[in-house]
Amino acid sequence: MPYLYLILILLFWSCKGEKKIENNIEKSTATSSKEEVKYVNSIRILSPEKNALLSYNDLIDIEFSVKEKFSVDSIQIFWEGKKIASQKDCKSYSFRLPSGKTGKQTLKVIAFHPDNKKGVGSVSIVLKPDSAPQKYNYEVVKTYSHDPRAYTQGLVYQDNFMYESTGQYGESGIRKYDMKDGKVLSVLNIDSKLFGEGITIYKDKIYQLTWTSGQGFIYDLKTFSLESTFRYNTQGWGITTQDDQLIMSDGSHKLYHIAPSSFGIIQETEVYDHNGPVKNLNELEYIDGLVWANVWMSDRIVMIDPETGEVKGEIDLTNLLPASDQRQLDDSDDVLNGIAWNPEKRTVYLTGKRWPKLFEIKIK
Repeated sequence: MPYLYLILILLFWSCKGEKKIENNIEKSTATSSKEEVKYVNSIRILSPEKNALLSYNDLIDIEFSVKEKFSVDSIQIFWEGKKIASQKDCKSYSFRLPSGKTGKQTLKVIAFHPDNKKGVGSVSIVLKPDSAPQKYNYEVVKTYSHDPRAYTQGLVYQDNFMYESTGQYGESGIRKYDMKDGKVLSVLNIDSKLFGEGITIYKDKIYQLTWTSGQGFIYDLKTFSLESTFRYNTQGWGITTQDDQLIMSDGSHKLYHIAPSSFGIIQETEVYDHNGPVKNLNELEYIDGLVWANVWMSDRIVMIDPETGEVKGEIDLTNLLPASDQRQLDDSDDVLNGIAWNPEKRTVYLTGKRWPKLFEIKIK
């Protein structure tokens, strides 16, 4: 009997060893097969052109050429990493551009050749909506006094208090005032070497940006005491809160989705309307699933889908501030800026840099 057990044990380990050898052979074969793929410069995309500005639902002809010395086994075409066509052999393919995401997107064509050779061609195009954003009207519900010395950069409403950030070197800071009587309750000025920009409230903290220093501040909401700082690698313009992330602008046509804990970028969204990129995005406010943004040096507010970048709506506020007040302002600087949302009343507060008035409006 002991001999029988010994034989069984030897057979068991022998089988395991064979299996291990077989696995190693399979691994080696797979690695070898992978290494045998040879990428060659065989294909060139002729159309569409690099960075072509196209619209949702455009029907495009994807045209490409393959060098004569390479015979083709098959062709595969990819849009944003998703295969849209597989052909035995072709030199063009018609494709209707999808809606849903604006900005730069990638088209790729792969040619498979004999002897495990592969040619890859890619081109980036830019996609915009195929229709104009919806235009909204408004009515003024109430007009409030506003400090004409305040160079408004950010505006946030919460629990009947307005929080405002101001800019300009030597004038920058944050303040809190009671909406019932306009009384200023708290003021905090920042270093005169810094130019204050947008603010937002996340949980019980105020996040404040500065313009070109790449430095931001986090304050306790109740006491205005500084709790920590954060850094970013672009300019700071506007900032708002969407659920458990922040969204920031830098004066370009991009929105940056930010993790509040680390201030790391989660996602970038390019903003386009039917005409092209919408630049100079400034003060931001998240309202009912859309990011409202002041377009700097204009009386236009755009409403942006933060995931796709599509401008869904817009408001023209050219006549919001009476002409008699506008004549007292600097046309080159004292522009519309500042958006705050009152979710209980479903109204929006708007003002501008050094405007003497703040308006509460209702969209219709």
